[in-house]
Amino acid sequence: MLRWVSDKSLSRYFKEIMRYPLLSRTEEQEIAHRAKLGDVICKINGKGCSSLRTVRGQVRRAGAGAKIPLVIRRGDEEIEKKIEIPVLSPQKGEESDSGILGMRLKPVSELDRHEIDILGIKKGILVEEIIPDSPADRADILDYNRKARDKLILHNLRWVVSIAKQYQRRGLPLAELINEGNLGLIQAVSKFDVNRKTRLTTYSNWWIRYYIVSALASRHLIKMPIKLRTLAKRVRDTYGILSQRLERAPSIDELATELDVEPEEVSCAFDCGVAELSIDAMPFEDSKVTFGEVLKDTSASSPAEISAKEQIERNVRSSLNEVLADRELYVVSRHFGVPLPADRKFPIRKITEIFGRTEEEISKILYRACRRVLSRMCHNLGENELKRFARFSKADARINCDIIKNRLPDPRKELLKVTRKLVKNVSSALNEELEEIEIEDREVFRLYWGLNPTYGELNLRELGDLLGVSREAARQIKQRAIRKLKKHLRPQAFDNFFREAV
Repeated sequence: MLRWVSDKSLSRYFKEIMRYPLLSRTEEQEIAHRAKLGDVICKINGKGCSSLRTVRGQVRRAGAGAKIPLVIRRGDEEIEKKIEIPVLSPQKGEESDSGILGMRLKPVSELDRHEIDILGIKKGILVEEIIPDSPADRADILDYNRKARDKLILHNLRWVVSIAKQYQRRGLPLAELINEGNLGLIQAVSKFDVNRKTRLTTYSNWWIRYYIVSALASRHLIKMPIKLRTLAKRVRDTYGILSQRLERAPSIDELATELDVEPEEVSCAFDCGVAELSIDAMPFEDSKVTFGEVLKDTSASSPAEISAKEQIERNVRSSLNEVLADRELYVVSRHFGVPLPADRKFPIRKITEIFGRTEEEISKILYRACRRVLSRMCHNLGENELKRFARFSKADARINCDIIKNRLPDPRKELLKVTRKLVKNVSSALNEELEEIEIEDREVFRLYWGLNPTYGELNLRELGDLLGVSREAARQIKQRAIRKLKKHLRPQAFDNFFREAV
C-alpha cells in the first residue's frame, strides 16, 4: 500500500504502474481462470493420488496428531508441504461438511478440458476451497493461484488511480484515496467470477468506489464499520421524527421498535455520535488540568516499573539456581511459591539428595505416582479419549492397559515411556490429577518430570516430613538459604520476593 505524501513520491508511483498496461479481454479471462484454480495435490505420503478415497485412506491410516507430507503443484513448480491431522479429527459423517482437513477437493479428471489445459496436469486433486483456521490453512495450502491474482491486481492499478482522481479535494489526499481504492481492487479480484462474462474493470468499479467513499465518510480518529455509521444516521433521522410525533424524547426501545433493530444496536449507534476529544484538552475553559491528568490511573504501575519488576524476577530466578544447593532450592521454591525454570528437571539421583532417601525408595515412589496418575486419567477420561489426547500409538495404549491391570511383571521402563508421552501432550490436565494423590508421590512426580505446581505453598512441617527431618531442621535449611540469598541479591530484589522471611 501507499505510504507516501509528497508529489515526487506519487510521480514515482505513477511511473511504476505505467509498466503494467490494462489487459485485453482474452488475456484477462485466461489469467482470471488460472487465479481461481488453486493448488493441485500430486502426491500424499510419497504416493500418487487421483481420487478422494486415496486422500481419506491416508489420513485415517496416519491417525490423529500425525503430519502427512504432501507434494503440491503450484503453477509450474512443485512444493513440499506438511499438514498436521488435528487430535479431534471429524467423524465419518462430518467429513462431507468440513471437508478433508479443511479442504474442499475435486479430482482433476472431473474438470473440463479448458481447465485441465490451464493447470497443465492431468492427474491429481484440485483444492477448490480452504476453510479458515483449518489444518490446510495453517499449512499454507491455497485455493487460488497467487501469481495470477497478483498479475490481475498489478495490471489494474492505473484503473484505481483514474477513479481516485474523481474524489480529490473532499478531505483526503490523493495518496490515501489510491490506498483505499487498491484495497477495493484486491477485494474485487478475490470475488471476481469470469463465467459472468463481465470485465474486471466493470466489476471492480463498484468495490473501488465503495472503499473510497467509506474512507471519505469515516475521516475520524476511530474508524467505524459502515453498517454502524449507516445505523447511526438512521437513528438521528428517526429521533427527530419520533420527537415530533410523541412530543417528547423517544426512548431507546421505541427507536429500536421503529427501526426494527435490537435496543443494544441503537445504544451503540448513540455512542458512535460522540466526538473525539484530545487527551491534552482541558475539560472547562477556566480549568488548569487536562483530560489526561483527570483520567490517569494512579493505582496502575507504569511501564518502567513493570519492566524493572520483570528484570528483578529474572535475576532472582537465575540466582536461585546459582547460589542454592538442590535441597535449599526446593525448600525456598515450595515455601515461598517461587517457580523453578520451566526446563529444570531433577533426575532420581538429585531427588535422593533432596529428600534424603535411597534411589530404590525414590524409584518406588515415582513408579507408584506414575501408575496412580495413569489410572486416574484413564478412569476420568476413558481409554479412547486418553489415547486421543495423549497421542498414544496402539502399542502405547496396549501397554497402558496392561500397566493399569497389573499384567506386566516389571513395567518400569514401559511405565516411564507412557508417562513421558502423557506429560508431553497433556501436561496442563495433570495438575488436577496430582492434587488427588499423596503429597510425597505428588512432589516426586513433579520434580522428576519438571512440572511447576499450581496448588498452594508448603509449610515447614510438611517440608520436614518430605525431607525426613524435623520442622526445626527444615527451618534451618530455609534460614541458611535466606542468608545466602541476602549476600547475593540486592535488598530491593530480596524484599520483593522474600519479605515474609525477614
